[in-house]
Amino acid sequence: MTGSNIFVEGEESLANLWLFIILNTAVLTLLINILSLHYGHNDVAPNLFYIPVVIAAYWYSNRGPIFAVLISCAYMALVYFFLGSDVAMLISSSVICYVLIGVSVVVSSLATHMRKNEVKYRGLFNHSEAGISLVNSSDLTIIEVNKRFARLLAHSPEEFPHISFADLWLDSAAKDTFFHQLNLIGNVDNLETRFRSGNNEVRWVLISAGKLPDNQFVCTIVDITDRKKAEEAMLIKDHAISSSINAIAILDLDFNIQYVNRSLLRMMEARMELEFLGKNTREFFGSEEVFHEISEMLPKKGSWFGEVALLKISRTPFYALIWINLVKDENGKPICIMASFIDITERKQMEIVKREALEQIEHNIEQFAILGDHIRNPLAVIMGLSSLSPGEITDKIILQAREIDRIITQLDMGWIESEKVRDFIKRYYMVGAGEMDPNKEEQKKKYPLP
Repeated sequence: MTGSNIFVEGEESLANLWLFIILNTAVLTLLINILSLHYGHNDVAPNLFYIPVVIAAYWYSNRGPIFAVLISCAYMALVYFFLGSDVAMLISSSVICYVLIGVSVVVSSLATHMRKNEVKYRGLFNHSEAGISLVNSSDLTIIEVNKRFARLLAHSPEEFPHISFADLWLDSAAKDTFFHQLNLIGNVDNLETRFRSGNNEVRWVLISAGKLPDNQFVCTIVDITDRKKAEEAMLIKDHAISSSINAIAILDLDFNIQYVNRSLLRMMEARMELEFLGKNTREFFGSEEVFHEISEMLPKKGSWFGEVALLKISRTPFYALIWINLVKDENGKPICIMASFIDITERKQMEIVKREALEQIEHNIEQFAILGDHIRNPLAVIMGLSSLSPGEITDKIILQAREIDRIITQLDMGWIESEKVRDFIKRYYMVGAGEMDPNKEEQKKKYPLP
């Protein structure tokens, strides 16, 4: 018992039935009036014409007044035929006919207005995006449903008269709340609950209801399953972000902070999120130039990745590896900025210590080479002076001097090997005056820490 087709078919079958009734009552009334006029007792019989006239005006509102005119004309013809010389009877019969026509016009107007409202109701009922059902309050049988209600709960419309409204609920607490509120104040607004569908799926619905006459109530449901799934997915993502080991912040397009997770609070040595909300990330960059570089590159490339120096809440500097991305909607329009941070202060400090140690090694290698040359110069003088006074002692001095020269030569060979080590260090660790100097200014810009 649902849908516009069933409604139209029901209306047509009733109209055909009432047409039969109208024709039969009209003929019967005319026969009664003929007999009444024949015997001269016509006080009550004309009132019987109201029956077919009112029925015709109700069921055939467009033709009801025409039917009333035809009945009136037939009646006046009978009166004139039987009582043509009785002027008083003709006048009273005319009044009756006018009243019949007037009643027919009024009933037809009311019926037309009622049918227009019925069409509106049926249109809203059948074509609403919300599922609508009519339920009997006493036994909770479902009297009527629209197509959306049937489709949402995966049942055919014919099945619902055999399904109890109470059996649709999955949450007993929500069901008790619904009926308590309906009985107490007569309506329920936007109650979220779960319904069981015909294919054993769980459907989240937003249900509203209101009492009607004749021990009934109307119930509307809106499917919010997709919304609940989206909320659940959002809750999972929010929990994943908030509990992530990586420090994460969400910014608006002007780099104002909208959200920070717990890891970022710990990294920045902050106690609560309110210490960040609404502040611009510019305040936490150790270098204004790096911030400008990021703000200029992000709209062009959509992301930025690199190492920067940041400031904690206490204004203590530290190093961080930062990855910033533009978040866009399905149309490609930027809606916010998401940034993740990794504290690399210890790693950077180790790199600095290692770099300083390698630079010291290079310095020592160079000093060692210079020292070898300085030793050879006085050794050559000693050998030259010893050769001026030959003798046994001189030969021993020269022998020891040559031994010293041999040792220095071995040290020179080791220095050559050290040159290779230095080249390796300079190539892979960027250590050495010739390769580090061009980058030192850039390093100071990105990492302006003491």
